[in-house]
Amino acid sequence: MRRLQKQVNHPSRHRRSGLSLLEVILSLTIFVGAVSALSQLSTNGTTAAVTARLETQAILRCESKLAEVATAIEPLDDVLEEPFSDEEDWTWSLESQAGPHADVLLVTVSVAFNGESALSSVNYSLSRLIRDPAIFEDTVEEDAP
Repeated sequence: MRRLQKQVNHPSRHRRSGLSLLEVILSLTIFVGAVSALSQLSTNGTTAAVTARLETQAILRCESKLAEVATAIEPLDDVLEEPFSDEEDWTWSLESQAGPHADVLLVTVSVAFNGESALSSVNYSLSRLIRDPAIFEDTVEEDAP
């Protein structure tokens, strides 16, 4: 005959449903770590986007001002931190010096945006060789009757 054994439930062997305090603290630690990492990534992404936008504007403004100088819309006189007419926060500078040949000038245009912090400040410069307009003026005056 088989013996029927009566099972006795001991409180120490009974499995509880729910989470222990250690599991809750561990999950909260992982959650807080993930949130802080994501917020840092978001901050870095925003900073990179602002910097890229400012650098793009600086490049376009610099190319535009250099084209104005090359087409004689702006004179070749040296300029130091002149504000742009459309936005006062942007400034531009012009420096011209003798080029590698007698009739050529090396013109450098620099554009700067000075924001409230170092992250929102940008500088950009472009250089170009341009024929000296004074030589053309002298040639035209000599050819005139």
